[in-house]
Amino acid sequence: MGLFRDFLVGKEEITSRTEFKYAMLRGQFACIICSIAIFYAGLDSYNGVYVFLPWYGILGGVALLTLLLNRKKYYIVASVLQLTLINALVYLFADVDHPYGGVYFFFMSCSVTGLISLYNYHRGASIFFTLLPIVLGFIAFTTDLNIIPPPRYESNMVQINFLANLTIGILSNGFVVYFLINRNQETERSLRSNERDLIKISADLKVSEERFAMALKGTRAGIYEWRVKTNEVYVSPHYKALLGYHPDEPLELTLEKFVAIVHPDDLQRTSKSIHEHLSNHLPYQNELRMRTKTGEYKWFLDSGVSKLDEMDAPSVIIGSIIDIHERKKAEEELALKNEQLAKTNEELDRFVYSASHDMRAPLSSLLGLIHLSEKTDRPGEVGIYLQMMKDRIKTMEGFIKEVTDYSRNTRVDLTPARVRLRHLVDEVVQNLAYTIVNRKVRVEVDIDNSLEIVTDVNRLKVVINNLLSNAYKYHVFEQADPYIIISAITKGNIALVTVKDNGLGIAPEHHTRIFEMFYRASENSEGSGLGLYIVKETLDKLRGSISVHSNLEAGSEFTVTLPMEV
Repeated sequence: MGLFRDFLVGKEEITSRTEFKYAMLRGQFACIICSIAIFYAGLDSYNGVYVFLPWYGILGGVALLTLLLNRKKYYIVASVLQLTLINALVYLFADVDHPYGGVYFFFMSCSVTGLISLYNYHRGASIFFTLLPIVLGFIAFTTDLNIIPPPRYESNMVQINFLANLTIGILSNGFVVYFLINRNQETERSLRSNERDLIKISADLKVSEERFAMALKGTRAGIYEWRVKTNEVYVSPHYKALLGYHPDEPLELTLEKFVAIVHPDDLQRTSKSIHEHLSNHLPYQNELRMRTKTGEYKWFLDSGVSKLDEMDAPSVIIGSIIDIHERKKAEEELALKNEQLAKTNEELDRFVYSASHDMRAPLSSLLGLIHLSEKTDRPGEVGIYLQMMKDRIKTMEGFIKEVTDYSRNTRVDLTPARVRLRHLVDEVVQNLAYTIVNRKVRVEVDIDNSLEIVTDVNRLKVVINNLLSNAYKYHVFEQADPYIIISAITKGNIALVTVKDNGLGIAPEHHTRIFEMFYRASENSEGSGLGLYIVKETLDKLRGSISVHSNLEAGSEFTVTLPMEV
């Protein structure tokens, strides 16, 4: 079968299945024509008729020529030459043959062959060669041109020729019909195969769509398709939902409208990402904040790829957005905690150094006083030394309390509660008064009894206590009217608490540093340098702030800003 195929169409592969079938048909026609020429040459020679022998030779030679052209892939030339030859020779034979010899049967074969051979290439030529045998048959039947000399037959030869022509004509037409049936069955098989493939592809596509839908649902991604040339943007229902819209609510987007909902701080980076993608066509990812329907901004991860047109320019950009708002908030909190941790480590180093120094100083003083008291025999001196020891112990006690306050502030979570500010301040003033001996200062509390705030009560007590302690500690007790005034007012959703005194005051050059750990504005300062630092750190926890207005020998005024509800 392979040798016969190579003989008819050549060894070169024919990629088109239709082209291959027609090439095989054309080659088979050439073989049939040669076989017919040989058959009739033998039949006529047996019956002593030699007038058609040269024409049989021409018929066979041209058939072999068309076979050669078919192998060289000159398909149209081979078909036209083949059809022209058989129509011309059948006409010549019909013109001189006996009317009842049956040569006219071959006009039907020529017509059918013309319809099939050229219909796939040129329908006009196919119709021409389909109608040509009818015209030639009519001319041959009505007009005797006698282009070649008519043969002389015995009476019985007419019957033999009729039967032979009928048989070969039927076989020729049967061969053509067989080809058509085979082509039809092959087409039907191909359609059935394609149908099965389409059904399988449809099923696979449905499964893929379901997987894609599940993947989108799992990733909670919103899909968009930006048609670059028309500047139209299609967004999926979940894309709308991510921005706070109802899935059925219309959301018309263009590049300009998209840029308008991008957070101003992310606009430059987003625009750069878009332009780079339009230039290099590489897949992109960008984290940005977009304004939702409610007006708030949320973080999204925008990813996409582009499809290029025939000019290698982006025609469609398909991408998705994923809500990463919670992740970004977690990252920001982590960064803040890392910053706080670094700050804590730095402060810890300073704390250890300064605390060890401040703890050693009163301990060394105590040891010295104990040593002195052991050497003296005078009761008066012993009393003095004991009082001095008490002062050193109080200093250490105050320092330990400050360290405890600092530790609690950094480790204990907020516990907000509603509190009347006047009652809290009165409690701190009362407790502090017991620790002050022989120091009379007028304390005035100017706070409305109905003023309430929601805050961490213990932390606020630490703040007020430290400010009042400093006011006591750095007062001028010799003046006529030493005073400390605590007042509070509200402005909108904040409360302003002020602690004002007419004590020693603080020079302006120290104002920016007095809230640092262990910073002392004066060498004669009695404190550890932790008090105002603890106030500042505690207010940070309470979402508040503190400011100072003071000058040397003109008193100080500290203003605490607190939210009405923390």
